[in-house]
Amino acid sequence: MIDKLALAAGIAPSYSDYFGKERSVSTETKRAILNAMGYDVHNERDAARVLHDLERERSAREFERAYVVPADERVDLPFFAGTLSPGYYRHDTGGKTITIAAVPRQAYVPPALEAAQSWGFALQLYSIRSQRNWGIGDFGDLARFARLARDLGAQTIALNPLHQLHLEDPARASPYSPLSRLHLNAMYIDVEAASGTLGIPVGKPDVLALRDAALVDYRGVAYAKLPALRALYDRFRMQADSPHTAEFRAFRDASGTPLRSMAIYESLNARFKSGWLDWPAAYRHPHSGAVDAYARSNAQDVEFYEFLQWLADMQLAHAAACASGMSIGLYRDLAIGVDTQSADVWADRNAFCLGISAGAPPDALNAIGQNWGLPPMNPRVLRERAYAPFIGVLRANMRHAGALRIDHVMGLMRLFVIPDGAPPSDGAYITYPFEEMAGILALESASSRCMVVGEDLGTLPPGFRERMAERRFFSCRLLYFERDDRRFCDPAIYPHDAVASTGTHDLPPLAGFVAAMGAQDRADLFDLLGDPAPADDVEIVKAAYRVLAHAGAALLLLQMEDALVQREAVNVPGTTTEAPNWRRKLPVSIEKLQDDPRFATIVTVLQELRSRARIE
Repeated sequence: MIDKLALAAGIAPSYSDYFGKERSVSTETKRAILNAMGYDVHNERDAARVLHDLERERSAREFERAYVVPADERVDLPFFAGTLSPGYYRHDTGGKTITIAAVPRQAYVPPALEAAQSWGFALQLYSIRSQRNWGIGDFGDLARFARLARDLGAQTIALNPLHQLHLEDPARASPYSPLSRLHLNAMYIDVEAASGTLGIPVGKPDVLALRDAALVDYRGVAYAKLPALRALYDRFRMQADSPHTAEFRAFRDASGTPLRSMAIYESLNARFKSGWLDWPAAYRHPHSGAVDAYARSNAQDVEFYEFLQWLADMQLAHAAACASGMSIGLYRDLAIGVDTQSADVWADRNAFCLGISAGAPPDALNAIGQNWGLPPMNPRVLRERAYAPFIGVLRANMRHAGALRIDHVMGLMRLFVIPDGAPPSDGAYITYPFEEMAGILALESASSRCMVVGEDLGTLPPGFRERMAERRFFSCRLLYFERDDRRFCDPAIYPHDAVASTGTHDLPPLAGFVAAMGAQDRADLFDLLGDPAPADDVEIVKAAYRVLAHAGAALLLLQMEDALVQREAVNVPGTTTEAPNWRRKLPVSIEKLQDDPRFATIVTVLQELRSRARIE
């Protein structure tokens, strides 16, 4: 009976691993996943009861809270027949509110990408060096880089996730394990620019050592920035008649409950110095009397964290404005999930499956598989709540952006999950309503005029790329991985609706990748790059981008680590302290970037060849 319930709940009974071996999912794994999804199952009798209730709900259609229907086509629903233009509609019946999402067939695509091939930069924001930042690239640096990139002819800047990280534990630097996907990383605030905007002077600490360091010192940056931002807020609060005060209040009101919940969480987190699972029991629920009393008695501290988000949002908007004139502009990145000990989970834990974590089964690069430590969104709850948690995350990350990359986009259809305490090999796939989630993604894309890029690397469900293409979600095509048997594919065959690049943040830059290659792979790559074989790292990178410039893909990204011919990886998967992940800075400051011969050489290749491709 547990097997039948698991199948009804969308848990696959088995999966085929990277090596073609079929792995059956154990009863223990199914039971753990069912419990994480909110089905109270401990034995066969429990499973029979829950399955009976589930089937009864489905037969009566009582479980329906959302209908996703094609826009501008006739639909026949129990309470409506006709056509609807794209958007959300609500219908009240029998004391129940039902949401109808009328969704377009395809996502938004910038007209410029239909007419011509474009290129842009891929940039880790924290990695920017400048003569004015406080030891980490910030939104002020992003604005300067946007102007530079625009003037060079780039049409986009692809960024690492800008999600809020752990202010009380700043060394947890991975942007893919955030405190919140709904809010921005306050450490990216340009303190001096904020001071100037508000007309409030603020003391500047000695940040020369932080600025000159080869790696980002996240603790040092936090210790420098947070007191300065506190001082800025204290003085701002005293200026009740400032026009900026009204702007802040409007932002706070428009942001609503999600912003306030995050701010309360940050304040409590600073008090208890730990994640919410370790707090006193009275504070573990966001709507408890203890939390309400705390928020009232610590109103200014809570408001400080709302103030930080206002500053961050204002500065990101300015950076996006500096990218005006680009056909795409800022290209943001949405992580697959959030940390269990996060503000998002604390504020809305029913939306998540606690007790299991997203990950990946064993494959050629990770023989034991991967556990990312991120609780997945609950597909059952998403549907019950008309996908509101999913919509909220999309809107937060399409804000001030012309493109959004969906990390591990296969999660719209299925996600590999692992029970807490079990190895990845004991995991299983759970299914998500792809057509409904993809339709909502297309609707939000069209509403925000923000194109969608799906990170579709790794083990894909059969036919998944074809279904992405139908929705015009752009695919990712990497020079490293696009091979026909052993040989590297000619990028000219990449599909139009794709983003081409050499690799990703989880792989070495091109020069490092080539240096680590075996002799045969190296020979195969050089065969693609053409004769004569490149003599050094600069020539290798130049030759590779010369080939990629003729890719069939509509958009080509130049990794900044390639532009400056670096070898070290941004992130080494499966490591924590063994490698300086998410900490490496670029070797050249933004002020001297155009004077660097490596940068000038690689950028010139794209400027010349992509423009020639447009003419052709």
